Amino acid sequence: MSVRRSVAVVLCLAPSVVSSSLTAQSATASPLITVAVPGPSPRFAHRKKLLASYDSVADSTHLAVVTHKGKYFLTTQRPRLTWSVDYPGRLPGAEPPPVVTLEFRTQAPQVALNSRLTIADAAGQRLEVPSAGAFSDPGVQSWNHFMRFVLPSAALAGALTTDTVTVTVGEITERLKPDQVNALRDLLARVGAWPPGRSVRGGA
Repeated sequence: MSVRRSVAVVLCLAPSVVSSSLTAQSATASPLITVAVPGPSPRFAHRKKLLASYDSVADSTHLAVVTHKGKYFLTTQRPRLTWSVDYPGRLPGAEPPPVVTLEFRTQAPQVALNSRLTIADAAGQRLEVPSAGAFSDPGVQSWNHFMRFVLPSAALAGALTTDTVTVTVGEITERLKPDQVNALRDLLARVGAWPPGRSVRGGA
């Protein structure tokens, strides 16, 4: 085969190779798409943003809110708290999700001394949950440490009956301000996990 003919064969094959490559990349695209957040009932006033992502492969929706963004600068070390629920399909069903998941992230040199979560309110009620898993990653500039806690939805609703709530993991304590407490009440209400007879301020 001449050099000219060999080049022609390669050029003819090139488009099909590129096409196959693009097809393969398209097939492995993320199945997650952003969808509308289900309507709240009752309405809770807060400045946090709830995000809903639908997984077309699992046919389930992940609804999440970040109450604490986290801050690590010089001597300031504050964890990030992300709360989420999952439910089948695009809209919540008649039965509310049984659990809420909290992802608690710290960044070196901040490290939790143990793996137990405690949520306490102004009335002295306490909800304690062990870690359901943990992992670390190197991050960009420092190691990030993640712990996951699975809380019964009804128990979390019971812990949000006052506007003064603290969250503690391994002696790292963060206070939930009323705005953040309302964001969690709203998260529960949107999936039907907030008690219907309880007011927007958490009272009976």
